[in-house]
Amino acid sequence: MNTDYISYYFSPLVSMWYLIVYATMATGSQFNERTPVLIAKIIISMAFVTYFMSEPWLLQALFEFLERVCTIRWSAREWTFRVTLDLWIAYFGMFVAVAVAKIREHRLTDHPHWPLAVKIATVISGIVMLWFFVFELLQESKFTYNAWHPYISFLPVASFVVLRNANPILRSASSRAFAFIGTCSLETFIIQFHFWMAADTKGVLLVIPGTKWRPVNFVITSIMFVYVSHRVAQAVGEITAWICGARKSLPITNPNASLSVQHTSTMSRRMENPSDMNQESILLISQDERKGANDPDHLPEPDTPIRPTHRWVDRLAAGGHSLSSSQGLGLWYDQTRWNPGLKTKLVVGVGVMWLINIMWSYP
Repeated sequence: MNTDYISYYFSPLVSMWYLIVYATMATGSQFNERTPVLIAKIIISMAFVTYFMSEPWLLQALFEFLERVCTIRWSAREWTFRVTLDLWIAYFGMFVAVAVAKIREHRLTDHPHWPLAVKIATVISGIVMLWFFVFELLQESKFTYNAWHPYISFLPVASFVVLRNANPILRSASSRAFAFIGTCSLETFIIQFHFWMAADTKGVLLVIPGTKWRPVNFVITSIMFVYVSHRVAQAVGEITAWICGARKSLPITNPNASLSVQHTSTMSRRMENPSDMNQESILLISQDERKGANDPDHLPEPDTPIRPTHRWVDRLAAGGHSLSSSQGLGLWYDQTRWNPGLKTKLVVGVGVMWLINIMWSYP
């Protein structure tokens, strides 16, 4: 449609931050258990990204390379504005994730002063949220506020998270409408430029001619817009499942595992209520497990599911699929069938998009 791809800046922005977070955690991942090292990695990554975005020539050189190789024409100035507007919010999320992990590790929620800390954090969050709304409304323009946004954007986010988890009532409350929109939020952001609005966001799409029907037109286009976004999200999910593969659940090798779990929970409840010990009950336990409990030479199977070993003999007996004798092909194809693997699909997809992009003629 001859639309500049940077108009959909949110999609590449999310992808960029995903790769940055992944690279930060993957580099020296064997030291992630050491908190000082992990904090240092996050700070170094934050400093590197800040320096890269503060030097215009670096981003300009990157965009010139993309234009020569892939004929991608992006505005370095516009991209710098979009990235620097929320330059440190992703790192704030990483620090919060580390803090949550350490709180669980040291069981700080069991500390006697934890309820008091929650109340203090709730009060502070409410004050910060009110202050933010007042501060935002008192700004002369959005351009004036944009100068403050990178430094204070984490405040309303953190305050909302604290208030959302302040008590059981707020934690259990949810909105089905917002949950539904959340399943297709990315699609709504992209499709709005072509369905809800028009002329590259400079106009409004009218399905009913005449300005007097604007409210009715708004209702109709909104319903159609949400429906189309939902259907596109379903299509994207199917394409993603085809590329990445469907989720595989671990096989349960012990069919009596669930019975053993029920038996354990039943025994724990009986120990908590000694009066129930005298009542007649039926234990959901198999004969093999009873024999294993009484006979030390016959032990029951473990309750934890065990991954299959996938020997080549088992794969040969399972089906008539061709087997690859080369370990190198295992990186590109599944070892049990000659279907293209994830890396192959990604390489082919990127290659096709690159070919179409260089052959596309701009007006």
